[in-house]
This record gives sequence, structure tokens and C-alpha cells, in this order.
Amino acid sequence: MITHTQLAYLVAVDRYGSFSKAAERCFVTQPTLSMQIQKLESELDVTLFDRGRKPVQATPVGKAVIDRAYRTLKELKGVTEVVREQREAASGELRLGIIPTLGPYLLPRFIPDLLTSHSRIRVTVRELLSMDIVEGLRRDTLDAGIAATPLEQKGIRETPLFFEPFYGFVSPGHRLAEKTRLSTGDFMPDEMLLLHNGHCMHGQVSRLCTGSADLSGEGPARLRFVGGSLDGLIRMVASGHGVTLLPELAVMTLAPASRGLLRPLESPVPAREVSLITHGPEVKTRLLEILRQSILKGVPDGLREQKPAWRIIGAKPG
Repeated sequence: MITHTQLAYLVAVDRYGSFSKAAERCFVTQPTLSMQIQKLESELDVTLFDRGRKPVQATPVGKAVIDRAYRTLKELKGVTEVVREQREAASGELRLGIIPTLGPYLLPRFIPDLLTSHSRIRVTVRELLSMDIVEGLRRDTLDAGIAATPLEQKGIRETPLFFEPFYGFVSPGHRLAEKTRLSTGDFMPDEMLLLHNGHCMHGQVSRLCTGSADLSGEGPARLRFVGGSLDGLIRMVASGHGVTLLPELAVMTLAPASRGLLRPLESPVPAREVSLITHGPEVKTRLLEILRQSILKGVPDGLREQKPAWRIIGAKPG
């Protein structure tokens, strides 16, 4: 009979890529952990890990078993969560992933109030790309994520939170600086400053301006800048180089001197849908609802509903 301990050891080896590290994290000796996994392999009559590779990797059948192990352990954990939530005031840890184009601008709007209002809740936040958040949810290293959607990922539940329009951000003296309102057709590929491919905003901006999912390699340009953060793009444009698009929460943090470089976009204004994303069976439902309500409380009223004049753009990375 397969045991909870065997599944926990199986997941640990997959997570850490090493029998010795997995044993250390599970507070057992390596021979003990190895014996339990060998016993599981014998019972299933399969080889779950390729032990000759460093780090240790799951075999094809091992990956399928490990995916089910993650889900089973999460479901079992959910049983105790349900009981605890019924007996106690809101408490526990929320492991949250958030994309970098939202983190610096959204977190300060709700985290302080969340922690003040719920003193028994602990929050761990990691800034990650969308696909890394999805992987964290599937591997149960995250409880929830905040990302631009739709992601079109199997098994990922998306709960829309708000909609965020984009603005043009034009360097001083640029040919577009004289215009009071821009269309996406005004932008030339060789002058756009972008986030690197992997950020969902890279694909969004590329598709808006050229219809292609990736314009980072198009056209000759004197400056080709592909950044890792919106702050880097803002600084480059403000210093006199090129143009970019910025989402509204980032716009709200701009210094007064930089706000003069903003240009609204013509209707329908491109906007992105921002959602709370989760995976698998309902676990920590009370904490997740508190998180959702806290986010909505911190978001400006004008962003909570999609406007008729907005065009929601897809968020599938790349």
C-alpha cells in the first residue's frame, strides 16, 4: 500500500533534485528515504527516477506519478485546513507569486492593510514570471498567484480582479512627443523598448504594435534595449531613448517630471486583465478570499470593471 510518507519523499526528491538534499529536508537519513522510494518503485513495478543524472530527474512514468503525488498531498493537506479554518480565526501562511510588472505597484496597495487587519496571517511573496507561478502552483510551492490573464493553462483557475489600461510613454524630443493621443499604429518596432521575452507584457506589447508576438529582434536600431523591469524601461525612456507602453498602476507611481511624457491611447484602449490564479482542489479557501478582498480594497475604483472603451489583450507569454 502506498503511504503518505512515500509520496512526501517522492515529491521531495523531485523538488530538490537530490536524494541527500531531500532526506535532509525531510529530517531522515538518506538510506531511509531511498529505501522507501525503492519500496514504492517495487510496488508499482516502475523506475521513478533516473539516478544516473545530476540533478536526479524523474523518468517519463515517474513524472506522471509525481504529478499525482503533488495533487494527493495537497488534497490531504486540505482536510486539516478545512478543520482549522472552521475552528480558528483567520490564520496561517499564504505563499503568493506575483509577476514583476505588478509586484512593485500592487503589493504596497494591499499588503500593509492585510497584515494589519489579520495579525495571524503570514504572507510570503515571490516575484516570478507567469509560467514560473503556474509551475509553483502545480508543485504546491505557491498557494496563489497574481498575473495577467488569460493564460490558457490546463488546471489553472483564474478569478479576475481588475482591468488595467496601458499608456504610451514617449521620450523627450521624440517624434511622437507632439501628439496628445497615440494609436498603437504610431509605434515603430525599431524604437520600442521592451521587457525581455518571458514577461507576458513583452508579447502583449509586441502584438499590439506589430501583430507579432516578438519584435525584440526586428529592424535595425541604434539602441536595442530589452529590460528586466518596468523601472528600467521608464528610466531609459525618460533619459531620452525610444518609447514604450506602461500599465496604469505603474503610471500612478511616476515622478511628476515623468508624467509629462505620458500619452493616452486611442479607443479602444488596450488593457490587461489581472487575476488571482490557483490550481487544484480548494485549499486555504478562507485565506484566499481574504487575500482577494484585500486586493480589491486596494485597487483604484476605476480599474475594477472593464470599460466599453477598453480592448482586453491576451496574456499568454511570448
